[in-house]
Amino acid sequence: MAPVSLIRLLGIIPTTSMIYPITVAKTLCRIGGSGIFNTEVLAFVYSVMYITALTLCIKWGGTDAKIRSFIAAILSLLILMDGNYLVWFNSLYGEPMMIIGLVLFSASILNVSNKIDCLTSKDLLFVFISSILFLGSKAQCISALPLVVLMILRVYWLKDKARKAALMKKALIQVILIVFYTLGFYLQINATCGVDTKYNSVFYGILKDSENPERDLQILGLSPDMAAEAGKHAYLPETEYEKYAPWSEITLKEFNGKISYFKIIKFYLLNPGRLIQGMEYTASQSFKTSSFLGKYKKTDIQQYTYQFGRFTFWSDIREKFLPNKLAFIVFFYVITLTATVINYPKAQKKDKVRIELVWFIAAVGIFQFPMPYLGNGRADTAKQLFLFNYTFDILIIILAICIFQFLVNLAKHRKFP
Repeated sequence: MAPVSLIRLLGIIPTTSMIYPITVAKTLCRIGGSGIFNTEVLAFVYSVMYITALTLCIKWGGTDAKIRSFIAAILSLLILMDGNYLVWFNSLYGEPMMIIGLVLFSASILNVSNKIDCLTSKDLLFVFISSILFLGSKAQCISALPLVVLMILRVYWLKDKARKAALMKKALIQVILIVFYTLGFYLQINATCGVDTKYNSVFYGILKDSENPERDLQILGLSPDMAAEAGKHAYLPETEYEKYAPWSEITLKEFNGKISYFKIIKFYLLNPGRLIQGMEYTASQSFKTSSFLGKYKKTDIQQYTYQFGRFTFWSDIREKFLPNKLAFIVFFYVITLTATVINYPKAQKKDKVRIELVWFIAAVGIFQFPMPYLGNGRADTAKQLFLFNYTFDILIIILAICIFQFLVNLAKHRKFP
């Protein structure tokens, strides 16, 4: 309940975008006479933001065909309001802010698609603010930074053909602010959490099940004697490590001081077979949003349990019946993107922007897919695929609406006796 620094609220010191709903929740707690922060109040704030974001998407993404908007609303209620998504709202994890930020950014682009010829400064400001909320939610959103920048440049390019030079200068200012904020936030997080994640990436990722860990360490520019820690993650008791315990002086000097994510990515590029093997493991952990974290208060249950079944109809189906295989995931994205690419050339400007938004959402998911394994090995893979699963669900809704529209068009053109 400590006061929030104004320079952090303004983004001068880049801070997680969770600071904004948390500040609102703090204020509500104080108004209610409480001196203790209550995550249930935060869950209420998140819920209002999320419902508003989804409502705006359905409203601005709607067409003259009300039946399609109705289908989008029903599917959003069933899929995007799944209990395994909403249960995170009552926490201080970044997952809720991540999906809320993404939906708000999507809403801002849909709003732009409806006002291509009459965009206002408020419309552009909404795009900017929602991008900050999304990119600042979790460090793993850093992979979406270039995608957000491209979308913002695209929005400004649409605004007014007669004033391209002046508008692109304004766009450049926004891009610089977004890059400053996102990289500043990422570097702060990486300075602390990066120590553990790099350890997991190498010892619990590259070296786990490696046929020749000494060779792999040499490729990474590390001492071969670190092979003794192969298969270990950063959260074991200190006695479990032979020599290189996380955060120890020797590990910080000989491992963290010499390793970087660029070296890890380079290793996988030089060993594509190992990368595919890692992606197959990642695929096996996909479509699982039911984590092993507790879901209840200690006052509500006698024993700890991670089991949860409140409005989890969709996530249960997804986890049990969708093939969590790399080939299926690749096939799904190929089909989805092919359908949009075919329709893009003949689409009107408004619909082109919406197709580009679909590409943006798909690209966010594609970039998120390898990140858990590359950046954290086999530690918490299913949890770190949270945004991938969410974007996958959005694409399922979009694909379902497209199939419905195809069947309607087919029925219209079919001649009945």
